[in-house]
Amino acid sequence: MISRTTQSLLAAVGVLALAVGIAEVHPPTGQAAVAGATVLTAVQHTTLICPPPVQGGSGSTGYSLAVPGALSGVAPATASGSGSGAAAANGASLGSLTPGGTGSKSLAKQSQVGGSTTAKAVSGDKAPALLAGSDGTTAPGFTVQQTTSGVGSTLSGTGCTAPGTEFWFSGADTNKGSTDYLELSNAEATAADVDIQIFGPSGEVDNTQASNINVPAGGTASLLLSTLIGPGNDNSSLAVHVLVRSGRVAAALHADSGSKGADWIPATTAGGTQVIAGLPGDLTDATLVVAAPGTADADLKVQLASQSGWITPAGHETVHVKAGMVTSVDLGNITRGQPAALRLTPTDPKQATPVVAGIQVVRGGRNGTDTGYLAGSGSIGQRATAAGSTGNDTTLLLTATDTTAVVKVGTIGSGTTPSSTSVSVPAGTTVSVTPKAPGNGTYAVTVEPVSGGSVYAARMITHTSGSVPAFTIQQLTDDRSTVQIPHAVQDNSILTR
Repeated sequence: MISRTTQSLLAAVGVLALAVGIAEVHPPTGQAAVAGATVLTAVQHTTLICPPPVQGGSGSTGYSLAVPGALSGVAPATASGSGSGAAAANGASLGSLTPGGTGSKSLAKQSQVGGSTTAKAVSGDKAPALLAGSDGTTAPGFTVQQTTSGVGSTLSGTGCTAPGTEFWFSGADTNKGSTDYLELSNAEATAADVDIQIFGPSGEVDNTQASNINVPAGGTASLLLSTLIGPGNDNSSLAVHVLVRSGRVAAALHADSGSKGADWIPATTAGGTQVIAGLPGDLTDATLVVAAPGTADADLKVQLASQSGWITPAGHETVHVKAGMVTSVDLGNITRGQPAALRLTPTDPKQATPVVAGIQVVRGGRNGTDTGYLAGSGSIGQRATAAGSTGNDTTLLLTATDTTAVVKVGTIGSGTTPSSTSVSVPAGTTVSVTPKAPGNGTYAVTVEPVSGGSVYAARMITHTSGSVPAFTIQQLTDDRSTVQIPHAVQDNSILTR
């Protein structure tokens, strides 16, 4: 195993909380406890990890925090052990912590619900990972965006993620001229043990140096992907599987394809159907990378949700993926001027095989290009949130898969009143929306369903750097602001049994 560096992990100054999705919450007082029933309750603690930025010596990275607050009508969480129903301490922060939990320093704080703030940009090739924490009324939907600019006129961005135990990435590259780094960050008090599987067109790559990787407590292991595989296994179409054997980590994969551009590849999960939202209308090239990591082949139907409904792209009607292998397809400028989403479904619904899918997107031409990455993702759920937009640099791409849907698009700024507007998305189409900035600073966008079926979304940020159309895309999924809490009743009869 070759490790670029083991870096100290920056941490939140506030209470270090449990990850989103397993957050500590308590049912509101005064509500009847019914055996077997559940209550939708606001999350009380959220923890997110931002990976070490891959920015070289000339780049700089900024961070933006957004606190959309609890959803309307959702019961608030109460403080642990509080019988009065008082809310837990509030606050969201991004800060630093040396290994062992000492020497913490706050980089940014946000205490106002419905607000957004930024952290000072960091520079240098040894910038570490960051840990963001939020508790109380600021925890529901708490979101952090990391955006890097200034490296070869490219723009790289990623939403900071919760720690977990399994991650998939589709579209990695170890060919000459490409530099892909896998970042494993551990915010726990004990070391984590991680295995990495790498799949290519010929199956799982042999002779990998990717088992029993130790990620120290409060630290990050930065792994150059090309050093993890044996000689002769270089390929531009790889799927990477991160499996945590003990502990929890946040995994992120930064792909730098040289002259084409660079960005973070979003993590995804395996599934029989994959929806990849966020294809820009003005892309010049797109490469689909699909892996079938199981023991069965996958035969998939390809569809595109453009501005005129679901279509089957000519020449790319189906994709066949052999078991345990990866297939890549050059889609060219498949969107032809219209924003779109791509959907993969089994050609035979009775023979659904779980697959992992991603798309490398290229914008630009002879005078320069930049690259972004998309992956199969979930819908916006109850609400999706993306931080880090500025001015008119943001475009939302919204897709309704089955039935016409109406969503509420909102903006959250610093010191401004949140605002929203309704957008209708016809069935099987993709709609492009430019949110109105709520002021001069950075802001966050939210997307909430109002009526209709499932909606998939992505947020694209664009900057012009000379002749290069620099951009980055983040897909928007449920911001996990709520959890289902089961109710229990006191049963004194158990003492007499």
